[in-house]
Amino acid sequence: MRRTALLVCILLLVPFLSLHARDNIVFCQMGDRDPALWSALKKYFTGKGYGVSMYEGADTIEKQIQNANKISKEKADIFLAVELVPSEKEGIFVALSKTKRGKGSILEIDEVPAVHGTDSEELALSIAAPFSAKIKRLPLFVFLGIDMPGAFLKIDCPKDKTGEVFNKLNEGLQKYLNRGIKDENERKN
Repeated sequence: MRRTALLVCILLLVPFLSLHARDNIVFCQMGDRDPALWSALKKYFTGKGYGVSMYEGADTIEKQIQNANKISKEKADIFLAVELVPSEKEGIFVALSKTKRGKGSILEIDEVPAVHGTDSEELALSIAAPFSAKIKRLPLFVFLGIDMPGAFLKIDCPKDKTGEVFNKLNEGLQKYLNRGIKDENERKN
């Protein structure tokens, strides 16, 4: 009887536990790295309950292949290549990898990101929306070999509005991560 009551309580409380507990993000640091901004970004998203991994952007093909192997083995939902720029004005540039899927059953390293093309586009659109930004498609070296949905972000972040900028980014991420949950609930009703 007590075991059953305990099990029922646990099952009832699971939906109310942190919504982000299952969500893991890989951030790849691009451009000049402002340690204070990156520390604030990591602290913000870990504080929201996300699992956060950080990698430095690669400048050689060898380093990119090493990063891609490590990143693709992570149990992450999203890959974000981010350039955080301290600035006077808030803004964001959102880009997707311009790769196309090959016709063979074995993919070349530059074709791997195309497997997640639809999800990456949904991710980019979800992130861009709170900022009222548009997305671009570009050939992006940082996505070479990355086997998960991802987007490139160049975020202009005023020091006094860091929290607001991160809130907008989180809003977009939540919209993307919860997109299937709403659809499932609608189907049940």
